[in-house]
Amino acid sequence: MTTDAITPGERRELRAVVRQQMKVLRAEVSQREIELQSEVEARLVERYRNEDRRNDELNRTIADIHAEANRQLREALSAFEDLSDGGTWRRVTGFQAPYISRKESDRRQLKDALLAGIRVQVKQALLALDRQEADLLRDLAIDGLETSAARAFLGRIPSVAELVPARRMREIESEFDSGRAS
Repeated sequence: MTTDAITPGERRELRAVVRQQMKVLRAEVSQREIELQSEVEARLVERYRNEDRRNDELNRTIADIHAEANRQLREALSAFEDLSDGGTWRRVTGFQAPYISRKESDRRQLKDALLAGIRVQVKQALLALDRQEADLLRDLAIDGLETSAARAFLGRIPSVAELVPARRMREIESEFDSGRAS
């Protein structure tokens, strides 16, 4: 016997399936977040590869110049060892070479912007999943309700528009845009 109404047993089974499917989807969103973060790292490495190579080349050149300067310093001190008053120049180890660091500010800003975008996308995806799960479970529950009192009870759940009216959202946006938001 086939009927169009979902039976209570089917409703329970469907609730379990919806919850399990949403759990898996949330895990997939988290996995995708990790993949996107890895992609950001790889793109940054690729984007700054030439700059990093040039920076490494500069530091190798400095190290070579440094080694040669220290060699010449030791030779000069050895040539005038008789002036050292007991060999105090032998303790001189040479010049300290500078190390040129990579420019990190642009790289950091780009990485932060990309990661922030990923976080926003993940939050939106998780919110969409939460909303979809709630809608599916609500539909299952509503179909199983038999009294108007039970349906009215569900009607008491406020909407986002009731909680934060559009006028208040515009005020908040205006404060944010003008820099007054705290």
